[in-house]
Amino acid sequence: MDMSFDALAERACGHPPYDYQRRLARDGLPELLRVPTGGGKTLAATLPWLYRRRFHPDPAVRAATPRWLVAVLPMRVLVEQTATVVRGWLERLNLHGDVGLHVVMGGEGQVESRWRLAPEREAVFVGTLDMLLSRALNRGYAESRFAWPLDFGLLNAGVQWVFDEVQLMGPALPTARQLEGLRRALGTALPCASMWMSATVEPEQLVTVDLPQVDSMVELGSADRDGPLRRRLEATKVVRQVPVADPRRYAQQVAAALDGSHRPGTLTLAILNTVGRARELLEALAGAGPAELVLLHSRFRRRDRARRAEAALGRVDRDGPGRIVVSTQVVEAGVDISATTLFTEAAPWPSVVQRAGRCNRDGEADGARLLWASPPHPGPYDADDVAAAESALRKLEGVGVTGPALGAQTVPVKPVVHPVLRRRDLLELFDTL
Repeated sequence: MDMSFDALAERACGHPPYDYQRRLARDGLPELLRVPTGGGKTLAATLPWLYRRRFHPDPAVRAATPRWLVAVLPMRVLVEQTATVVRGWLERLNLHGDVGLHVVMGGEGQVESRWRLAPEREAVFVGTLDMLLSRALNRGYAESRFAWPLDFGLLNAGVQWVFDEVQLMGPALPTARQLEGLRRALGTALPCASMWMSATVEPEQLVTVDLPQVDSMVELGSADRDGPLRRRLEATKVVRQVPVADPRRYAQQVAAALDGSHRPGTLTLAILNTVGRARELLEALAGAGPAELVLLHSRFRRRDRARRAEAALGRVDRDGPGRIVVSTQVVEAGVDISATTLFTEAAPWPSVVQRAGRCNRDGEADGARLLWASPPHPGPYDADDVAAAESALRKLEGVGVTGPALGAQTVPVKPVVHPVLRRRDLLELFDTL
């Protein structure tokens, strides 16, 4: 079937692609995709691959495009949301019977593994970092040891890896980079490639001993900044600090600020650094006003989490009292949610930028505000990183900022040194003695 990339995108998601997404469909996925939050990275990672694999007019391009797309995400909520979106795209393209969709997460009972029955079939994998990367290292979590070499072989031959929100990957970032470098050095049965995506990463952060440079990077161009994406790029929010006079009544003072800032018919999102403080804030908000209250964090059981995620991410009735969602880092990155008012505790600057990307994400909010406060304790983050972010936020007091402007701020973050996977380590993964 002949279909242009623009026609594919419009049929799948109802609107034309951005210019940088067209470039990916034309040239292929780069090593690094650096696009501000809300810039359409999920579409950019999925539909260009699908176009080049199934619809590109050049048979050589179709043959050279890996048969599997493996999207690695840092959080379960993001996995669930992404899988739902991709499933809808495949259904609207009438491809759900031809292109498999596999969700790979822990805690879901028996891990789905139908991909082994038809490894030649084109498929999209959406899963968490631990489950997918462990399989590529011959150590699949929640899987039988007998299946480890099967998954290792399948996930290291003819696969396009996509790692989203790399600032949250921790030691998995150098591991994934090294694994890609070793695939290139040792060779694979079918060509593989990897792409890393983030709004807050520099190419230097991807340098490892066996993959010492980033060969290709895509960013927004002038056509993106002047086109339909402009509305999102120029969406502003005014920075305001929430003063905390008595740390012993921290939750009550933040709750009062949120109750006073919340507007009927809108979404207010509060992101706390710990589950404990999120619970305390929800308790302090109870009875404060008519707005619907939702608590969302990583410790709920599967059904409770799914129900709360649906309530948190659902459409807000503009004629109603609105909704206040109290959450943790589970909505920090990638989750497609747009709040008129967003509160965040001070955190390392990349986390602040990501959280701010949930405020006026779609550019439609009038008078959006980014509220913040100094947490009683810096944990789980480094105290110096939190202090640096607080200093940067104080300088922006009362200023209307955009997502790109926040991302362009130079705020120090302590580098963390992680162990690095080397060739010897990879080969020893197969030592069964």
